[in-house]
Amino acid sequence: MYNYKKTFTRNRLYHYIRVASGISLMALGSVAWAQEEGKDQTEADKSVEEIQVTGQRLSIMSAQDLKRDADQIVDSIVASDIGKLPDRSVTEALQRIPGVSITRFKTLGDPEHFSAEGSGVMVRGLTMVRSELNGRDSFTADGGRALSFQDVPPELMAGVDVYKNQSADLIEGGLGGSINLRTKKPFDYDGQELSFTVEGNYGDFVEKTSPSGSALFSNRWNTGVGEVGVLLDFAYSEAATRTDGVYTRAFFPRDNIVDGQTVYIPRGADWRSYEFDRERQGTYGVVQWRVNDTTEMSFQVFNSQYAEFWDESSIFVDNWPLDIVPAEGTEFSYDENGVFQQGRLASTTGAIPMGAAARFQDRESETTDLSYNLTWQPNDSWSFNFDLQHVMAETRSLDATVATGIELDYLEVDLTGERPQMRTNSELLGDPSNYYMAFTMDNRTDNEAEETALRLDAKYDFEAGAIQGVKFGVRFTDVTSENHDTGYDWQPIYQQWMRWWALDGMAPMPSADASQLSLNTLDNFYRGKGTHPGVFMTPNIALAAGFPQSFLDLHQQAADSGNFLCPDRCGQGLRAIRDINDVAYTNLLDEKTSAVYAMTYFGWDNLQYPVSGNIGVRVVNTDMSTSGSTIFPSTSTDSMGSQGFYNAPQPLDVDNKYTRALPSMNVKVELSEELQMRFAAARAMTRPAYGELQAYQQLSADLPGGMTLEDQPELSDFLLTADLYDNPNLKPTMADQFDVSLEWYFNDRGGMAHINVFYKDISDLISREFVIEEYGGWNYSVARPTNNGSGTLQGAELGWKMFFDQLPEPFNGLGIDATYTYIDSKMELEDVSQPVDTDFSSYADLPFTGISQDAYNLTAMYEKGPFSARLAYNWRSRFLMGVGQNGFNGDVNGLWRLPVYNDDYGQLDASVEYHINDNLALSLQAINIGNAETVLIADQNAAGDHTSSYVNDTTYILRMSAHF
Repeated sequence: MYNYKKTFTRNRLYHYIRVASGISLMALGSVAWAQEEGKDQTEADKSVEEIQVTGQRLSIMSAQDLKRDADQIVDSIVASDIGKLPDRSVTEALQRIPGVSITRFKTLGDPEHFSAEGSGVMVRGLTMVRSELNGRDSFTADGGRALSFQDVPPELMAGVDVYKNQSADLIEGGLGGSINLRTKKPFDYDGQELSFTVEGNYGDFVEKTSPSGSALFSNRWNTGVGEVGVLLDFAYSEAATRTDGVYTRAFFPRDNIVDGQTVYIPRGADWRSYEFDRERQGTYGVVQWRVNDTTEMSFQVFNSQYAEFWDESSIFVDNWPLDIVPAEGTEFSYDENGVFQQGRLASTTGAIPMGAAARFQDRESETTDLSYNLTWQPNDSWSFNFDLQHVMAETRSLDATVATGIELDYLEVDLTGERPQMRTNSELLGDPSNYYMAFTMDNRTDNEAEETALRLDAKYDFEAGAIQGVKFGVRFTDVTSENHDTGYDWQPIYQQWMRWWALDGMAPMPSADASQLSLNTLDNFYRGKGTHPGVFMTPNIALAAGFPQSFLDLHQQAADSGNFLCPDRCGQGLRAIRDINDVAYTNLLDEKTSAVYAMTYFGWDNLQYPVSGNIGVRVVNTDMSTSGSTIFPSTSTDSMGSQGFYNAPQPLDVDNKYTRALPSMNVKVELSEELQMRFAAARAMTRPAYGELQAYQQLSADLPGGMTLEDQPELSDFLLTADLYDNPNLKPTMADQFDVSLEWYFNDRGGMAHINVFYKDISDLISREFVIEEYGGWNYSVARPTNNGSGTLQGAELGWKMFFDQLPEPFNGLGIDATYTYIDSKMELEDVSQPVDTDFSSYADLPFTGISQDAYNLTAMYEKGPFSARLAYNWRSRFLMGVGQNGFNGDVNGLWRLPVYNDDYGQLDASVEYHINDNLALSLQAINIGNAETVLIADQNAAGDHTSSYVNDTTYILRMSAHF
């Protein structure tokens, strides 16, 4: 069994001790410095005015104040109670903000695996979003630069701020925007605070109940050396969901089925069902020390741990698409364009090869953040801020699949209803003797990343004049990243094409060991709304979870059976497990950045319409180095050529340096006490993800048997290739962006409306292209990602919030929170990145990945006395998930890759809460009321759109919360 054990090396422990020691020394130095100044703090100075957020109305009012007073265009969510956001994850809470959308797949690049809990976050349709924790860097060690927001316990958050545009003092990296997660501090409260929550989560499809809970303690004390505050916060939660999916695969043009007509026939169809379990816990602690009325410091520790496990049973097509014909004695039905609608699929080979798989995935991640902050305001004009941070993140995962194969006599497909309906021969599927062991596949990752960041800011306020103040500062970071990724290692056990290597012609496929198979009945498949094969046999999940030994055993059993006589490289036999520490799967990266900025605050308060704002520039230098390897093809060959034979890896070290200047301007005009207008212009940047900067390239030579690379005259007609998925020379993606916003605060009880119009001109987008490069004196055709794309993005955001206080009792507790976002985008990429249909026709320019043209949120609220309720509906129009992802690409007499869209999707959630007294409250939430379906659309030109769909749980959460 693959074993995860968290180990902390001496080096890691040294980092903890080093950072903690440094912070302690700085703290002691600050005390001595402050006491030398001789500034004693009175009891009056120690008091902090605090407005406690306890309900929906005050949450909206707090978010409204943040938006109104901010120097930039910002939207916020504030916890409705201490340490409690109104959704079960930070990701899902963010979708309530205008301009923010989420996906419900594990990643945009994997349309086959739905995620009931929201995953990726996009701001104004862009995934290039900077994530922060209390204004500092935070990330998950998954090859990217951002934090996986679903990994963070929402119970630890006091609020979330989304910055839509830049100012010079904001840290660079958010091309779409910056999302800052805010936690509480002890000085936010007047005195002692103690609260906790206990809840149970029930998924009605998976039929499991999972526990969750959180606890917070905070207090502050006057001491002989100033005031000290301590806050401790802990959260733990589990969740379980089930997802069922039905798929139709790509349609192919056929001119040999209907005389004189080209019709479009699907390759086939798939069924999938998987269960997902996750465990999340977070620990947060902070010590604040107000030494006197000029000096304050804090030390924060934040730790988030996330573990997920899912297992999947699936049955899928494994056939050559051009072999499909109508079953004997039947005909296909078509629409007016000749596109298949209904029929019984058979094969010219006499059987349709299918596969049945058991898949297992286990992932663990942890992020730890240690930070120290010191603020000093020696007089009314000067203020200084010093910040030191150290972040450690690690992620480990195993994705393992074992699959059987089976030959079916037919597959019946009906596309005339709401969703695809498929049937086949249940009797064949239920007999284990009809199956053979087909293949194994595994992917492992082991990533670690660390960052140390130091920041110093200074601000000087002028007493009078249009120039109100200046602010300037520097920031330095040092990031080290070690990523190990074996890739998906598909290895055959028995395959149809191996039958040609039998001693006596075509051999039958050997039957699988029945003891290694499990009967899957797909109980309540698709909530009873989808037809399925009835029963089928999948490998025992223990075979997938038993990696690596179970994989070695399966391949050894095949090698010992003697069923086939294979040439040198048939892939059968004792399987070699990839060494995750091999240089071929390892990328070491070191990145140092330095930034300096300066900005000026200006304002004219005596104008008819007072004007204020800031203008500045941030200059950022990046120095990245990475080490990996180049693998050259061997000059030796066997009887079938040199594929798969390589020389020892050669070191590949790359340095990548660049400097960017990022000017910005933010202007606010107060048209009245209630109405204000903003204008913002800035240049923004996003660096490539760490996983895109890997220094690894494998060169391939596809030669005829017996030929070597030295046979230069004969090689002119043969292609030397390299397919590279990363590029250490990538530069950052840039954008010039503009915003105009009008904000109307029509009452001080949560009433506001706003409209924001924005435009982004984006350059240096990353996409793959073909180039010719020379290695070892030979020219290779290389496909690699480069900065060759561009695009534009424009749109508008609208928001409206208010409570209807003017209504008579009891209706004056009603309120509404509504947002709408419109985005129009256009992306221009090199031809190699464009989609190609199965008839090899092309497509027009595509929108940006992940962008819906229309999205809205509509939340009805009620709050009166001890009772409050919320009914929230979130909807977004179709958006592009990607081009040519797994299952939607291939090589059938030429390469094809389809664009895949997520269709329009809306979800209804609700919650009610009753306060038993001032200390205790009960609440009930329902998520995904109505069991919304998620539909994927594979876009084809002549064949039109065809769909796949998913259904998952409605989740009910019963919570008791206490506050003292």
